[in-house]
Order: sequence, then structure tokens, then C-alpha cells
Amino acid sequence: MLKALLVDDELNNLTTLEFLLHHDCKGIEVAGKELSAAGAREWLESHYADVIFLDINMPGEDGFQFLTSLKSQNFKIIFVTAYNEYALQAIKASAIDYILKPVNIAELQNAVEKVKRAFNNPAAAEQNQALLGHLLESVKQKSPPKKIALPQLGSITFIEVDDMVSLQADSNYTIIHMKDMQKLVISKTLKDFEDLLDDNQFTRIHKSYIVNLKYIKEYSTTDGGIVKMRDGNQWSISRRQLDLFLEKMKMSSLMFGKHK
Repeated sequence: MLKALLVDDELNNLTTLEFLLHHDCKGIEVAGKELSAAGAREWLESHYADVIFLDINMPGEDGFQFLTSLKSQNFKIIFVTAYNEYALQAIKASAIDYILKPVNIAELQNAVEKVKRAFNNPAAAEQNQALLGHLLESVKQKSPPKKIALPQLGSITFIEVDDMVSLQADSNYTIIHMKDMQKLVISKTLKDFEDLLDDNQFTRIHKSYIVNLKYIKEYSTTDGGIVKMRDGNQWSISRRQLDLFLEKMKMSSLMFGKHK
């Protein structure tokens, strides 16, 4: 039975989450509830938790500051939070579990099941430390993430966002084309990456493609519009995305759209 600590500055949120965990999630029990980071830190001095459901936006000391203050982080973290642009981007880029408020039962159940599976993985503890470290480093930047963590069997691959040339949808997977010609197949959808990446640098040109504007070599009007990338790949632009693509190219290139 997994033991959970719930941390949120609003009592009704704690009560609701405890109710959902008790009635809708098997194999987990609420061992403690705290209304502040300070209270949670004190609780952990004399108690143990397998997983902490942690709010980010708390007065005085937020969830990230709380995690930074802990000497040991031998537990899983599931953030339960309202939307916050940079915070949520950092969480996604670090592959840390999160649930948006108001809590959806199916999402909560899925998060609990993922924690259970992680505890059956011998490398989970080491991976968890690496992911949390990456998260806290990303949060300090208060800007779109520079690296993305991609957990794989027994390891975590950290890739530089700037090195991603384009992303290609393949059913429920995404093929990432890197500038060194390497291809990575990731079990996330293209929409997941679209929500994560900085839209000033990346743009979706088709239901199947996202491109990094800095690696575009040529735009051709052939066949309705084709983007040629510096790595040799070329992708079609859908009619629906064409105007947005052209607008972003004008913003990212001094001469684009200008004529003598």
C-alpha cells in the first residue's frame, strides 16, 4: 500500500483529493495532509511518504522552493496545480507527473497507476532524482525549457531543445529529427510537444509536422507549400497553417516577405 502526503494551502482541496484517493484509487492511502511547505517538511521529519501530491502556488514558500529545501527526495512527486505557463512547461519538460485543478478522477487514477509501476522498476529511484533535479534547474530559468527529459527503459535522455530540427507525428508516437541527423522515437503525441515547445521558435505547419524556425532552409510554393529543412527533410504545409507559418517567418527573418 502506497503512503501519500497531500500538500495544499486550501483545506477544501486537501479534503477533496483525500476523498478521491480513498474512494477511487486502489493501493494508496493518505498518510498525512499539510497546509504549507513548512508543515510538510516537519511532517517528513517523523513520517514516510511514497508519493507527495504537491500544490505549486502556495503563499510564503511554493512547491518548488519546498522541494529544493529537502535533503532527501526519495519519493515520487505528483503536482496538483492550476495552470502556470513556465511552471507547467518545466514540469512537462522534466517528465514529472502532474494533474490540473479541478482534479479529474481518470487523470488521478492514471497518475497513481504510474507511481505503482515506477516502484516496481529498480531504476525508478535514480531516475526520479534525475528528473527532479532537471525540473528544479528548469524552474530557476523562468523561461521556456532548454532541455527536455525523455525517460526510456532504464535511462533518461536529455536533449537540447535548440537541437531539434523538426518533429513528425507517427500515430501516438513522435519522431524527433535532431540536427546531428539522429532520430528519436518518443511515446508522446505531437500535440504534447506542441503544448510544451516555445511557439516563438517552433511552429506547427501540418497535422503531422512541427518545425524549428531556425533550421528552415527554404520555403517553396510548390504543391501548396513545402518547407525544406537544413537536415535535408522537407515537409508539406497545410493550407490551414500557411498564414501562421508565413507570419512567423516574417517575424523571425529580417528579409522574409520583402521585395526590391
